[in-house]
Amino acid sequence: MRVFADGAKEGSPATLRFRVPSEKADATTVRVGVTLPKGVTSTGAPPASGWTRKETPSPEGGASQIMWTATAGHELKPDEHRYFDVRVGPLPKKASLAFDVAQTYSDGSVVNWNERQTGTKMPDFPAPVLVLDASAAKAEQTRQEASAHPTPTAVASPTPAAAAQEEGADAVSWLPWTVAAAVLGAGAVVAIRRSTTPNRA
Repeated sequence: MRVFADGAKEGSPATLRFRVPSEKADATTVRVGVTLPKGVTSTGAPPASGWTRKETPSPEGGASQIMWTATAGHELKPDEHRYFDVRVGPLPKKASLAFDVAQTYSDGSVVNWNERQTGTKMPDFPAPVLVLDASAAKAEQTRQEASAHPTPTAVASPTPAAAAQEEGADAVSWLPWTVAAAVLGAGAVVAIRRSTTPNRA
């Protein structure tokens, strides 16, 4: 599912072209519904041969949703595709616009093309996106990928001088205890010798 609009830019009207593929091997596409994002309003839709059209009014005027339904014999067969056009008023000031598209098959199943890409992995049913500002859209995608995969904080290894200093500090911290132990040991030896010396008096 994709959307195109030649020369689309912020603040100007445009004609959106939705390319709808019929991907199920054992069913045909019988209905297509496009929901426009906030700030985008339909000003009309050219006829789609073999398909009827129903529009849902928008509070801002125009239509916020357009639904096409195939007449008998005009359903989209497996591996076929066709375009559905929508004329819209001035586009809002945004880097990109994502549309929700509901595709109904003859077996009653509905595929909702409305999943947003938040990282590097492409979703199964991505929403068709119209890019209005390529650089801003790329920057936004980069920010999303960075937030999805934060860079781990590196722990700096101590320099040889710092390691030597730390080792010296450990040695100094043990020195008083070693000296004290040696003094106590010497005192014990003296005491023992004095206690075992015969009394010559």
